[in-house]
Amino acid sequence: MRPTPSARPFRSAQRFRPAALLLAIAVAASHAADDVNIPGLNLPMAASELAPAAEAQVEPAQTERKSSARLAAAELPAVPAQVVAKPPAAPVPVETRQEVLVSPGANTLIPISRGQINRLVTPFERPIIQTVSGADITASGNALYVTPHSDQPITLFVTPEDDESIALSLTLLPQTMPPIQANLILAQNGPGGWNGQAVRVGALGARTNTEEASKWERSQPYMDTLRGILRDMALGTLPPGYSFGALPSGASIPACAQPGLKFDFSKSQLITGHDFRIFVAVAQNISSRTLEFDHGACTHPYRAAVSSWPHEILEPGQKTEVFLVTRVPAEAPDRSSRPSLLQ
Repeated sequence: MRPTPSARPFRSAQRFRPAALLLAIAVAASHAADDVNIPGLNLPMAASELAPAAEAQVEPAQTERKSSARLAAAELPAVPAQVVAKPPAAPVPVETRQEVLVSPGANTLIPISRGQINRLVTPFERPIIQTVSGADITASGNALYVTPHSDQPITLFVTPEDDESIALSLTLLPQTMPPIQANLILAQNGPGGWNGQAVRVGALGARTNTEEASKWERSQPYMDTLRGILRDMALGTLPPGYSFGALPSGASIPACAQPGLKFDFSKSQLITGHDFRIFVAVAQNISSRTLEFDHGACTHPYRAAVSSWPHEILEPGQKTEVFLVTRVPAEAPDRSSRPSLLQ
């Protein structure tokens, strides 16, 4: 039986069309190449092809910055070497504690600080001052405090309270420097005048105020006298009647030794009274650890007391003053001899 005409169009509509299939695949591939989303990464597939364009945008920016830097360098001239700030130099330490040898009849020049208070320690217990200077000068015990207000030299005479036969002539020169403390050491009176030697206990008799020192020493118990001496040493003052002096010939000096500490007697001081002498030296911790000063480290045949100030415990490199008080040995009376008539 022959098929009816109405069934032919239906079979024709179901016919396979290769061209249409190829076109659909091409369109789907084109859309997939434009954007493929991977879970967690929203990156376009064509990102690798756009990198050259990004690099091309970065290069002009870098070139522009380099050009700006060269332009700025050309507009700013180089700074001369002498204009460049130099690091500040380390301050130079100034020695403000002086030992000054003075002699009656000779003028002594002493530099002092301008506009600051300066301290002069005299060998007299109660010094009398004669001056026409306008500087502020006050006396406290055996010390003078001088405050100059200008660059004009200050001249003055200093005499003991009860003896006008000794007069120290001083000229103080105000300068730009730290305040000073000058210890005036009276020279010794020998044959032919003042010979430049420091005065020794008893060499000038009452002129060195040893009688005043004896009164003070014996007006109180022995231990109170030692405590008073050490207190005055720490405060930078002298006990009544005491003065700076030189070590008598043949007298022994203290011996100090302690591991880790260095004792310096090269600039030591000797303060003399009637019954006591005080040696002042410097101790320094030269070790790498903290040390305590041992009072038994210093010995002397006539040692009476030992102390230090302002430190008993020294850190590495730290210094302190050491005070050693000794008794003055009793001297045998100087008795003249009679030659025998039988010789």
